[in-house]
Amino acid sequence: MSRIVCVIPKEDYCLEIVLDNGSSVNLSLKSRLGTIRFGILADETFFRKAVTDGYCISWEGKVEISLSEVFQLAQK
Repeated sequence: MSRIVCVIPKEDYCLEIVLDNGSSVNLSLKSRLGTIRFGILADETFFRKAVTDGYCISWEGKVEISLSEVFQLAQK
């Protein structure tokens, strides 16, 4: 499976997720900000703190999204 090279927070609660195979995934979390799980990301300053360990995207250990979940969320 691919690994995440970097995650770039964009405007309007979108993430650009760059993979080690040269492709990228754009994921919008805007529609999920009203949920318990992702509500904390509504703070735009906090949202921009997204980091990756190559397998997951995380925000200070409070919210995590695995690469397989990125693909699932991007298809919805």
